[in-house]
Amino acid sequence: MYEHKKNQTRQQILDSFVALVREKDVSKITINDITTGAQINRGTFYRYFDDKLDLIEKTEKLIFDRIEASLHENILNGKIKSISQIEFSSYRLELLGILKDNAPFISAMLSTNGDLTFESQLIIHMRNFSRIGLAALGVNIDETTDSRELTLQFMANGIIGLIRYWLSHEDMTIETVATTMDGIMSNGIISTLSGTD
Repeated sequence: MYEHKKNQTRQQILDSFVALVREKDVSKITINDITTGAQINRGTFYRYFDDKLDLIEKTEKLIFDRIEASLHENILNGKIKSISQIEFSSYRLELLGILKDNAPFISAMLSTNGDLTFESQLIIHMRNFSRIGLAALGVNIDETTDSRELTLQFMANGIIGLIRYWLSHEDMTIETVATTMDGIMSNGIISTLSGTD
């Protein structure tokens, strides 16, 4: 029961913060703003977080830890050995599910009022996860070349753009996003664009 109450209070704080980011720049949000919106006192806030930055960093860490755990469970542990396996689509759906579960926070952080460091961290993580995952699936990227680095950067930024667009269109299904990503990754952008929806 106590753990449930703790999680509920933590979620109230996060929900208040996200609602505020929709209204004003993250740099202008105060602890008082957050606690007023969450209907808690400042002392309660400080039981969970040191400050606003700590709230952002802990939430980011939870998201990135879930993504990394999925990468380890599915790719690095050898469960999925090829991009062409049906399990890879399930893995991509799992990753998208993690993002969807955290959509309010991610959308807020990627908005014009959000925290630019979040987007930078997301790009770095997507690049690293892509690099690790592709290597585990047999795509040789050991030798660093300008072309490979540009491709990874293009891929990571493309994923961020896709996530931003998808999360701002609530009617778009995870399956549509996953199928589109699979098509782009397998067939390339031009082939995917010239295909039918």
